[in-house]
Amino acid sequence: MVSRRAFAEVVRVLLDRDFRFVVIGGTIVEYMLGSEDLGDDVDLFVESPSAVFEEHRYRSLAEEMDWALGYTWLGTPRIVARAGDEEVPVEFYENIHDFYVPQAFIERSTRADIGGVRARMLQLEDHVALKASAGRGSDVERLKEIARLVRKGKLVLDKRKLLDAISEFEDRDVIARRLREVAIL
Repeated sequence: MVSRRAFAEVVRVLLDRDFRFVVIGGTIVEYMLGSEDLGDDVDLFVESPSAVFEEHRYRSLAEEMDWALGYTWLGTPRIVARAGDEEVPVEFYENIHDFYVPQAFIERSTRADIGGVRARMLQLEDHVALKASAGRGSDVERLKEIARLVRKGKLVLDKRKLLDAISEFEDRDVIARRLREVAIL
């Protein structure tokens, strides 16, 4: 579990050291639900420093803060930060190999207040489009959960924004089909 308080502490450290990023992943859904528990880890799309070409910056940060450094499934840095008595696993991504976040998603990200710290976060519709684009079993299960939350009125999805997000991908027909299958479209 990553609490809002612990996440805010880690984000503050990153921002103070000129790391620029956008929150992606399941943290968005938990934040939108108002949950104190933001999930098992935090995924960040990095604008700078590059997670691929400036790995030494991540290593230096981990050493300075006495945090553990590892790697994601893509080979990009993964830091297990400490905030008080909590561990906060933070995975850093950028567009590499099959991992792709359209630039339009980054540009229209919004500022979210997390424990008094303002961080950029993808819009929910863009997150949903990314999950549908990935299409792995775990992504489809998460989409079903999001659909259930929308039906219950706990989350609101703007279908116009979602269709705009889908249009950013070459395989937009496949993405739309996946979203229809889970009753989001």
